[in-house]
Amino acid sequence: MKIFISRELSLDSPFYKILPTEKVQLFGESLIAFERVEYEAIPEADWCFFSSRNAVKFFMDGLKAAELSLPSSIQLGTLGEGTSRALKGLGYVADFAGNGDPETVGQAFGIVASGKRVLFPRAAQSRESIQKSLVKTVTILDLVVYDNVPRQDFEVPQVDIVVFTSPLNVQAYFARYALLEGQKVVAIGRTTAQAIADLGISNVITAPTPTEEVLAEICKSQLAI
Repeated sequence: MKIFISRELSLDSPFYKILPTEKVQLFGESLIAFERVEYEAIPEADWCFFSSRNAVKFFMDGLKAAELSLPSSIQLGTLGEGTSRALKGLGYVADFAGNGDPETVGQAFGIVASGKRVLFPRAAQSRESIQKSLVKTVTILDLVVYDNVPRQDFEVPQVDIVVFTSPLNVQAYFARYALLEGQKVVAIGRTTAQAIADLGISNVITAPTPTEEVLAEICKSQLAI
């Protein structure tokens, strides 16, 4: 079985640990091009909330490029496990760590940060799901730290399962390829699943929690079908 996932897989990815190598051929590649957007200052905030690993990377890179430092008083929030790991890899610990689901995370974080000023480093093409759920609860401070656009310079082989990790990856893939007969489609979460459904594609398998472990388990469950 051949499986494509729209992100680069690290060597310790659960996809390599959970899926039997003798039965599965994996292809991992992001279909999005990323570029840092420079900024010269950050607004005074009580919290800084990151919705993705790329938001962490490009925000921290921007701080360094602008010769700024992260205020010691600011608290850090993350949408999911991967984002928390990205922070930890840079020497920071999230004061609030979500489970990856924008709706439930928005509700929980809204309670923790009610009435506070929250900085949201984000992509230029972000759907701002968390911000929209918090607009009446916190003061939203917006900061675009990177641009993300669909790539066109990629080739994806014919596979049995396509795993999408963001709406923009969905857009890039289906601008180039059509869904094949019998091909399975897996979405990392509801927002990505909706982007697929908007293209008229049904029977999408949506991960209950947006982690590589869950995505890999879903793919493994398809091996016996």
